[in-house]
Amino acid sequence: MSRTASQALWSLALAVLLLVGCADAPPSAVEVPGISYIKEKRRTPADVARISEAFNADESHGNDVIFRTTEKERAGFYYNFRLDFTPPKDGRIILEVVRSETAPTERYDFALNFQPKGWLGEYIIGLTGPESGAANWRPIAWRLSIVDATGKVLASQHSFLWSKDKDPLPPAKL
Repeated sequence: MSRTASQALWSLALAVLLLVGCADAPPSAVEVPGISYIKEKRRTPADVARISEAFNADESHGNDVIFRTTEKERAGFYYNFRLDFTPPKDGRIILEVVRSETAPTERYDFALNFQPKGWLGEYIIGLTGPESGAANWRPIAWRLSIVDATGKVLASQHSFLWSKDKDPLPPAKL
């Protein structure tokens, strides 16, 4: 094969790869909104402090909606997340956490009375106080769900180790 033919063949192969790689995925029948992302991290009181608190003693949440298992405690294990949709005001956030292989699943339930402000706002859930665990503790598995007033799951996301064999999310207790 001549050099020109070889170059033409490689160019054709590259063009086909580029076209296939840039093709749009087929649209799904129904677009289901959900949870954009979840970031999990252990935080100290200094990590969650804001600059405005240096000028006045009041804690400021800024654009975020923050839930803590022990309201006055700030150190703990936090989940930051954003939703792709506007949840109902009577909805709930359910966080389920597995601490160890032998421990039962812990369930934390928060009311969706407020929404983050602006495009930078997030929902933040902090396992604080006794629920924060030891300084190096991380949950083995977790699941975060958004449910409506009837307990219907609107969106849910879970960690890799969350078992699909676990019982379905029971209705929210209002």
